[in-house]
Amino acid sequence: MMRILGIDTSTKYAGVALVEDGIVLAQSSLQFMASHSEKLLPEIVHILEIMKTPLETIDYFAVSVGPGSFTGLRVSVSTVKGLAFATGKGVIPVSTLEVLARGLPFVETLICPILDARKKEVYTALFKWEGEKLIRIKEDSVIKIESLRSWLSEKTIFVGDGVDLYKNQLSQFLGERALFAKPPYNIPLPSLVALIGEERAKEGNFISAKDLQPLYLRKSEAEIKFG
Repeated sequence: MMRILGIDTSTKYAGVALVEDGIVLAQSSLQFMASHSEKLLPEIVHILEIMKTPLETIDYFAVSVGPGSFTGLRVSVSTVKGLAFATGKGVIPVSTLEVLARGLPFVETLICPILDARKKEVYTALFKWEGEKLIRIKEDSVIKIESLRSWLSEKTIFVGDGVDLYKNQLSQFLGERALFAKPPYNIPLPSLVALIGEERAKEGNFISAKDLQPLYLRKSEAEIKFG
C-alpha cells in the first residue's frame, strides 16, 4: 500500500488530495480571500482527519513546485518541507504545467498549458499523449505571448488560467486549430499532483525535504528591484 498526499498552491486555488494505490480518497480545491498560508495547513488537517489518516502513515508528499505564483509556491514548498522533515518521508516535486496537461487525457492534439506570468508573459510548455504516456515536447518556460507563436504550427488545445487572458491572441495565431479547455480543467488538481507523485515514487524518483525548491523560472519583483 502506498499513500501520497498531493498539494498545490501554484495558482489562486489551494488544493490538497489524498491518494492510496492509485485511488483518489479525498480532494479539495479552494479559492477564497484568505491567503494560502492561512488555508493550506487547516485543509491538510481537515483531509487527514476526515479520512482518519494519521500524518505518519503518509508515504510520500507530492507538491507542485511551479511555475506559478511566487507567494503560493513558497507556501506549499515550505509546508511540505516541514511535513517531510517531521515525518522523515520523501518528497516528489511536480511541474504545475504537467499537472494541467495530465488533466486532458486522450487528447490527440498538442497540449499547451499557459499560466499568467504577468508583464504580457506566460509560463508554458508543450505536451502530447502517445497512447497512455504523456510526452513532454517543450520544457517549462516563461515567454512573451507573441513568442509562443513560434512554438505552434498544428492543432493545439490550451489549458490554464492564461486561456481567458490570451484566447483572442491565440486564436489569431492558429485560427481554427486553436482549441481551449473549459474552466473546470484550467485548475491544477491536487489529485493529479498526487498520482504523478505515486508514479515517480514507484520508480524511485523522490528527493529529501532539504533538496526541495520551487521552480520560479524568473526573478521576483523584489529581486529585480533590489538586485
